[in-house]
Amino acid sequence: MRLQGGKQQSLMATDGCPNVPGRLFVTDRCTKMQFLVDTGSELCVFPRSAVQQRRTRTTYQLSAANGTTINTYGYVNLELNLSLRRAYPWRFVVADVTKPIIGADFLQFYNLMVDIRNRRLIDNTTTLSTSGSDATSSSTISSVKILLGDTRYDKLLAKFPDITRPSGTLRSPKHNTVHFIKTTPGPPVSCPPRRLAPDKLQIAKCEFEAMLKMVLPDLPKAAGRHPSPRTEEGIRMETLWRL
Repeated sequence: MRLQGGKQQSLMATDGCPNVPGRLFVTDRCTKMQFLVDTGSELCVFPRSAVQQRRTRTTYQLSAANGTTINTYGYVNLELNLSLRRAYPWRFVVADVTKPIIGADFLQFYNLMVDIRNRRLIDNTTTLSTSGSDATSSSTISSVKILLGDTRYDKLLAKFPDITRPSGTLRSPKHNTVHFIKTTPGPPVSCPPRRLAPDKLQIAKCEFEAMLKMVLPDLPKAAGRHPSPRTEEGIRMETLWRL
């Protein structure tokens, strides 16, 4: 801008918008743990330091928004109570992060909307909302990405998100293939009960509770569920089909 005296004066344009952080914290009523709600993160992650059981690092890796590699250590099933009068069961990826993060996959699945200006998390299904807290202190926490590169391989994988993005819930099959066990003539094939070691019993109980909360379809009578050791993720549940 030029004044009458011939001197130039720079002007700074402002939009009048307050400096509002793009994320907020919500608290789980059961554990009193704060979760960072981040619409920029593609999936939900949970700190490895907050998991009691010892975890082994897996080959599956994530990326931070700044390009840093994030190691993962399997999964943990959680049921969040966000003061919205319903439970939110979800499978979080255990990773090297400092705070548990609720990502866009969780928000989309449960139809939740983030109101940054009023610091609220709104459940569009029940029209209820819960108050959050300022997330200014989370500026050092990068958003979690699955694919960060721009190569042709990244673009190809981006077309098939089910391959690279672990699901927080059980996915419905997209095919008509079914498993059939012939039970006649004669009695149905049975699987006798087997006593489990205490550590495996606790894992099995948690797994069955998670499946019940996610409305898993009934398994056939001949399908036995048993813990199986795994080199990368500790112990997982497998279905034993007896023909």
